Amino acid sequence: MAVSIRRMEFDGMDAVEILTSKARLIVVTSMGPRIAHFGTRNGRNLLFWDFIRKYKRGEWRLMGGHRVWATRPLADEAEETYADDNEVCSVRATATGVDIKGAVHPVFRTRKSIGIKVLADDTLQVDSRITNESEMVWSGGVWGLTATLPTANTSYGIPLGREGAWDIFLIGYPKRWAGAQNSRVNDPAVRLTEDCMIIRPKGQISKRMVQAPQGIIGMTDPGEKISFLKQSQFVDGADYPMGCNLAYYSGKKNFMVEMETMGATQGVLPGATLVLRETWMLRKPVDWGKLKGVYKVG
Repeated sequence: MAVSIRRMEFDGMDAVEILTSKARLIVVTSMGPRIAHFGTRNGRNLLFWDFIRKYKRGEWRLMGGHRVWATRPLADEAEETYADDNEVCSVRATATGVDIKGAVHPVFRTRKSIGIKVLADDTLQVDSRITNESEMVWSGGVWGLTATLPTANTSYGIPLGREGAWDIFLIGYPKRWAGAQNSRVNDPAVRLTEDCMIIRPKGQISKRMVQAPQGIIGMTDPGEKISFLKQSQFVDGADYPMGCNLAYYSGKKNFMVEMETMGATQGVLPGATLVLRETWMLRKPVDWGKLKGVYKVG
């Protein structure tokens, strides 16, 4: 397995590129930490990136890509969670990856970071982390949000169910949040089979939170002939927001679709770090409607 890691510029920002024979990932370091590009080596960027700086809230810029947030009760976007998103990061490269650390939160004295490690030519480990650098106890969880860029035929899936005699899952329906955000309960973008939640964005705001023990959420891009899958560990009995460990969010006019993973909420002692570990995989296109039983990632 050959891995190339180099400093570069992306959208006018300092960045680091990780390149294998099958995958390309770019993480910017002038702000964040934020993964700005992911896809096949020579394919399109599967992530949404706001090159024209259209989406913001006050001084905060959405930008897109993969970012690290902190879950709080109901996992809503409290003002505190993005107060440190736009600061300059520090960088440490290794032979098979890179570690990017953000600024210290101005109030909570926490620090977000992303660790990236190449596991195979088409598989990477992405650790989203929050470290408590205060002398006080902090509580919360790690929230990994990956903003993807759908095309007209892109579909998304969350495999449901688990092995064993009991098979129970939860779905959270956020109907209204953050003032003007509204999502339909009877949403034509969402379809349930016995073994999968399937999302085909229709251009309207849409959001679901899901307790899915397999911990997999993914997108299938027929044009690229590829599926991008994220998988994180689910822990039975852990304190997840609304009991759910995964979520998706689709923006107006399909400008982006977020694939979200959430870690358990817990107290974090001074000096301790919470880690939400995801495995990012590029695989042959998954037909979400044909999934049967527990999905085995090939």
